[in-house]
Amino acid sequence: WEDRDDCTVVDIPSDCIGYITGARRATLGSMEEEWGVLMFFMNKSGEKGKGRGGNEKLMICGSQRGRRGAELKVMSGVETKNPGYFTKGIRDKTSNTKGFDTDRMIFKDDELSYSLGKQGTTRKKLESAAGAILEYVGHVAFIAGELNQRRRCKEFISWLLQQRKGSVTIPDISRRDDATEMHVPENCKGWVTGNRGSELRRMEQETQTYMFMALDSRGEERLIIFSHDAGSKVSATGRMAAERLVNELIQEKL
Repeated sequence: WEDRDDCTVVDIPSDCIGYITGARRATLGSMEEEWGVLMFFMNKSGEKGKGRGGNEKLMICGSQRGRRGAELKVMSGVETKNPGYFTKGIRDKTSNTKGFDTDRMIFKDDELSYSLGKQGTTRKKLESAAGAILEYVGHVAFIAGELNQRRRCKEFISWLLQQRKGSVTIPDISRRDDATEMHVPENCKGWVTGNRGSELRRMEQETQTYMFMALDSRGEERLIIFSHDAGSKVSATGRMAAERLVNELIQEKL
């Protein structure tokens, strides 16, 4: 397998194998389905079952993006069971490769839980809106994809973390191809955002976008919808779908 370019091999500590496999292979199966890959454990001949404390090799076969997504998911699981296994001594990394690559960002404690969200909803939202792969392995965010996807994902994370401290200012989005600006009437703002942002979260989840109120260069507030997917008149996801939902809410209120 060393000569093949469609396989990735991950070393898994033996005490995590059951956790990664799941009952009747359920966990591996769901990762295979999510990423469109084939996964199995393999032994070199003559190495059968070294007993406790050894590692086993997990083979992941498929496209580059699918393999990386599944690999990071596995790493995240192992790290949960065995903290530090993949992240000991790891540093931030930013790649300038135009094609597919992986960047890393290290989080502080409070940043991690905020960027993860309840049952990982925030992570999934940023991932789908950016079109990148975003996975947290311990305290480290791994961001995989093409250069523009990775940059977009990092930008989204930095805005997310800024929102905890107060309003985010994004002076100008006219040069961006992943954003839609909406001016929400003053008397509708609370209605559109919902209690503690609940309406925005609902619309984000439905349309796989990332949206929030941001200040422009004049300090005026408007709603920005971010997603790499512009959407269409019929699609249920993307920026156009989110815009329709917001307009529906505004109409209800008016």
